[in-house]
Amino acid sequence: MNQFPGIVSLFIACIELVLLINIIVFSEKNKKNKLIIAIVSLLFGYQSMEFFICYSACTAPIAVYSAFVIITFLPPLLLTLVFTIKQNKTDKTITLIFLPAVFLLSYYLFVIPNFVVTECTVLFAAYDMPLGDLYGVVYYSPIIISVILLLKMLYNPNYEKEKTNLIIILSGILSAFVPVALIIAAFPNLIDYVESFFCKSASLIAITLSIVAIRNKEKLKETKNAE
Repeated sequence: MNQFPGIVSLFIACIELVLLINIIVFSEKNKKNKLIIAIVSLLFGYQSMEFFICYSACTAPIAVYSAFVIITFLPPLLLTLVFTIKQNKTDKTITLIFLPAVFLLSYYLFVIPNFVVTECTVLFAAYDMPLGDLYGVVYYSPIIISVILLLKMLYNPNYEKEKTNLIIILSGILSAFVPVALIIAAFPNLIDYVESFFCKSASLIAITLSIVAIRNKEKLKETKNAE
């Protein structure tokens, strides 16, 4: 089973790289799409790091810390995208979104030796890290807030033109995180794999955001409105 540890991470990284190239080449370069490019880049970066860690049997704590640095910025970037669609452009709000992640990662700089890979399999990696419960709160809070805001926007007539994109984004987030949360709740012994598990299921977010990026043509909308 462990003959090719991390090989699934490589497979997912390849898919996300293809998605990333397609977004860069074929999507309009507006603010929303740039955020989508950043999100998909983070997902690709994490899967690449997990493959490197597992396949090369790299147990260096700095490598594990680097993987967590990459993926920790996914939720605040996702929330930033939601705020951008919501047209909340307050710089102070955007700063506050990233502060918890920055503070926690700054603390982790002083305890990097405590980041440990406890197991690598073909499918997943298991990690041991400091303040795991606090990290969970910092990581999943922006995702929960994003879901709440998206639901509110769906029922707001002011976002009728964005409704299809909102549904696509929301379906990607829910399909990525809800099944994994239910599996972890049913099988608590899998909790050590939760970060790896979530990041692989988050490839669904990469796919749905890619669809949104290709659909999102703000300059065309502005031209039609001018006419």
